[in-house]
Amino acid sequence: MIGSLLIHEMALKRRAKVAIGCDFTEKTSPLLFNSLLFATREKYIEPLLVADRLPGNAEDPEGAVGKEIPAIISASPQEDLAHLLKEGVVDSAVRGNLSSRKVVPELRNVFGCKNLCRASLLEVDGRLVMLAPVGIDEGETREDLLDVVVGCSRLASRLGLPFKVAVISGGRLEDRGRSPRVDRMLEESDALVCVLKSKGIEAVNFGVEIERAVDEGLTLVLAPDGVFGNLIFRSLVLVGKIQSYGACATALPKTFVDTSRSKTSYLLPLILASALG
Repeated sequence: MIGSLLIHEMALKRRAKVAIGCDFTEKTSPLLFNSLLFATREKYIEPLLVADRLPGNAEDPEGAVGKEIPAIISASPQEDLAHLLKEGVVDSAVRGNLSSRKVVPELRNVFGCKNLCRASLLEVDGRLVMLAPVGIDEGETREDLLDVVVGCSRLASRLGLPFKVAVISGGRLEDRGRSPRVDRMLEESDALVCVLKSKGIEAVNFGVEIERAVDEGLTLVLAPDGVFGNLIFRSLVLVGKIQSYGACATALPKTFVDTSRSKTSYLLPLILASALG
């Protein structure tokens, strides 16, 4: 199965023009800037920094911005980031450390979509696994989850991944009868698997057993909704230190990679954005 090495090779070959948003008032801005500088110097990307201001000497002692890294300075970097992507000025974009509450609505507005259908790309034991939905306001209905699966199917195809969906629910399959809420979740996951199979998509109801789904090699872990997905992501990545390439907005016709402001590096999302750009 495709692993991280091939994504890195794809990025080096493509060397896409990637825009990344930066809010220099955020404490994560030095981490973001270092990731951007490394990705540029290792020739993974052609960079474009979209920021609220130029970095100071303490943030950019070498004066890389303007020499190695072109920049757009804007009072509304989230608007510029969305429009640069929409108009094809850049091949792809990464949210960076801009506020999700500002960037996501702007992308929805510019691209005219209801949800971004974000899918996080994780590396587990040397292979890639998608986790979706991870936006807390996504996957609230069965129709939303179907949209997420369709988007993930396209992403898997672009990455050369086989596509098999592990539908996750609120308990083990044998837990029926222990809780009305769990019963409802298991019934919904059963129904969702039936719908997916009717559309020719290979899917299995794993109940709550995420670990078994990953061990058995399924490529998409489909959470019950975006709140569950976000909790799973934070547990695996921010606590368990599983590597994450960020979350692709699979509903968009252009490559946009969402990032968590709690991460200590933005390198892998930049590499993914270039590989898919």
